[in-house]
Amino acid sequence: MNPAYFIAHGAPTLAIENNPYTQLLQSVASRFPKPKAVLLFTAHWESPVQLIGAPEQFGMIYDFFGFPDDLYRIVYPAQGAPEVAEEARTLLDEAGIPAKIDRGRGLDHGAWVVLRLLFPHADVPVATLSVNPALPPEKQYAIGRALAPLRRDALILGSGGTVHNLWSLDWSREQDGLPADWAQSFDDWLRDRIENWDTRALFRYKSEAPYAHMAVPRNEHFVPLLIAMGSADGDRAARRLCQYYQYGSLSLSCWEFGTSGM
Repeated sequence: MNPAYFIAHGAPTLAIENNPYTQLLQSVASRFPKPKAVLLFTAHWESPVQLIGAPEQFGMIYDFFGFPDDLYRIVYPAQGAPEVAEEARTLLDEAGIPAKIDRGRGLDHGAWVVLRLLFPHADVPVATLSVNPALPPEKQYAIGRALAPLRRDALILGSGGTVHNLWSLDWSREQDGLPADWAQSFDDWLRDRIENWDTRALFRYKSEAPYAHMAVPRNEHFVPLLIAMGSADGDRAARRLCQYYQYGSLSLSCWEFGTSGM
C-alpha cells in the first residue's frame, strides 16, 4: 500500500520558492514507488456533491491575483486518470457517497503547486477531487476511508492547510519559518491527536483545539487532512514530515499516513 499524504499548499508563490518546506516536498516522491495515479483533494474546488476530475488532459487554472508574472507562465501538463477516477466513483457509490465525474475542470493552484513539487516531470496521471465544507468531520474522514483500496496502486493526497487565516498574516515575517504562538498551539494540539489517532477529539477540533476559531475560520483547507487520514484508517500510522511557517501563521505541514515509507 502506498502512504497517503496531507500537504499544505501555502501561497501560490510556493511553486517558485526554495525553503526547507519546498525542499522536503521535492524529496517526498522518493519515499514510495511511482504510483499508477494521484488522487488529489484540493481545497480550492468546493462542491456539495463529490466531484472527480477526469479530463484526458488538464488545463491550468490561475485562481489568484496580483502575484509575480512567473506564476502565470507555469504550465503543468498533467494527464488525466479516467480509469482510476471511475474506480474512485464506484468505491464512493458503494459507500453511499454520491459522486460524479467532471471532464472539464483544470488544475487549480491547490493542485498544480503541490504536484509540480512532487512530480516535476508531470509523469504521473492525476484525478482531482472536490471538497464539501458543509460535511461534518466524520463524513470527511469516511470519504477517505472509502477510497482506501486505491492506495494499492495510487497515491491519495489532500492539499490544503491546517492554519489558514489570511487575515492574521504578519507580512513582515515572510521567510523566518517561525510561528505565532497561537498558530503553534493549534498545530501542537493537532499533532498530538493525529499521532495518537484520536479521532474523537479530532472530529471536535472546533470546540476542543486551542485557537481553532483563528486557525480554521473556514474549513475548506482543513478537510483534506481528514480525508487523507481517513484513507489510512486500516493501519492508523501517522508521521509529520515537516512543519514550517510563513508570515507567522501560514502553516506549511506535510503529513504521511500509512505504514509504507516509515
